[in-house]
Amino acid sequence: MLVLLHSKILKTFYMRITNKLFCLFFLSTGLHISYSQEATATLSPNQIMIGDHMELEVKVKTPPNSTLIFPKIDDEHLGNFRVVEKQKTDTLYSGSQSIIQLKYIVTCFEDSAQIFPSLKFSQGIGDSFATQPIAIQVTSPNIDSTKDITPIKTIVQIPLSKEEIFSYLFVSFILLGFVILLYWLYVRFIRKEALFDREKGNEPPHVVALTALKDTEALQLWQKGNVKTYYDSISDIIRTYLEQRFGLKALEQTTPQILKGIEKLELPEEIFNSIKEMLSLADLAKFAKENPLPETNEQYLKFAYEFVQKTQSVYDSNKRADASLVKKFYAQNEYRLRPQAINQASFKILVTGISIALLTLSIAIMLAYFVPVGILLSFIADKPILFFSIFIILGAAISLFILFIIRSKQSAYLLIFDHDALFIKTNQKRMKWMFSEIMEIKEDKKGNFMLKNKYNEWHTIPKYMEFFEEIKERTEDAIFLEQNK
Repeated sequence: MLVLLHSKILKTFYMRITNKLFCLFFLSTGLHISYSQEATATLSPNQIMIGDHMELEVKVKTPPNSTLIFPKIDDEHLGNFRVVEKQKTDTLYSGSQSIIQLKYIVTCFEDSAQIFPSLKFSQGIGDSFATQPIAIQVTSPNIDSTKDITPIKTIVQIPLSKEEIFSYLFVSFILLGFVILLYWLYVRFIRKEALFDREKGNEPPHVVALTALKDTEALQLWQKGNVKTYYDSISDIIRTYLEQRFGLKALEQTTPQILKGIEKLELPEEIFNSIKEMLSLADLAKFAKENPLPETNEQYLKFAYEFVQKTQSVYDSNKRADASLVKKFYAQNEYRLRPQAINQASFKILVTGISIALLTLSIAIMLAYFVPVGILLSFIADKPILFFSIFIILGAAISLFILFIIRSKQSAYLLIFDHDALFIKTNQKRMKWMFSEIMEIKEDKKGNFMLKNKYNEWHTIPKYMEFFEEIKERTEDAIFLEQNK
């Protein structure tokens, strides 16, 4: 009985000792966890002028993978202090602990002594820790009220960062690449007249006439009973040839008027009689409803062929043989710049203008990186899209303005051959160069035709003129005739 009682008492004592040891163990563990978590905050500098910036650094030590509830660090929870910028958050590991670093830029606009509030961190219910409050001295500038008010200091500009400059230059280089592509298209296609020169150049009048006569012959109009259409077609071909070849307004004139104009050309009698008979037959077939014999129809076409061939061969191969015929042949012929040449020049001006605008844009961006440029710098940083747009639109507008001036000048350029002079007409003036006064002719390195008169004045006829070789030939012939009268 005594033994059992003694055993029961020992057992009870042992259980009490064990419970106390466990309580001490958990208590010591809990104290270890709570003391292993801490937070510190520092403000640098601790004395500032009102509105100056301070760097707030908060360090939190905590076991890894623990769940922390961070305090709100913003204008509403910092009293008189204001957050200017939140910087990068870093996490470092040291043994069995992790250190979380928070950095902020803060300021204060209340002078006198200020207390930066404590920042409270928590982990679960009832488990929290906080930083210590920080005393900060904020002072106001000394203002001498006896002196006049001075102007506000100008804004201090700093160059763009490398990241900003590279991003802007990247866009600029992309646009430059687009311009280089346009220039390649110009060199590859436009300069060789493969893009705008879709239509073939005008053929000489005799080639056009002979081709039209062959096409009419192939239609076999009179064989199918279309006699009037047959004579109308050949008559129109010959009239067009007379107009293009000799400057006669044959399409607008009657047969007697045409013959009167041909008489002034002093053509050989055989050729004159041939064209006279041909035009008369055409009038009979068109207006008198004459029904010529098949032999007459064939002879009519033959006369047309011979007239074109003989006049072409006589007056193109040896124009200098008869000065009077040459003068009449040259009368009232006009030449302009080729449309495709004007288009090429226009495209080149646009490409050049846009290239200059983009190059200027790149220089402005790089300048903003190396040198603080005030308004330009703030404009690039605040409104980059607007900055790029203004440069491009301004460059395009200047290019279009220059294009308009040059294109109007080129379109107005006109050469007019008269019996004894060459008229040069532009949108500003009209000059008259007498063939007898032209003392020297030559080509420059670019292939343009240059004229010099007795007054030591030079005029350049561009190589991009319509029928440029014909202009040179006619000018040389006219000067030759004037000098050898």
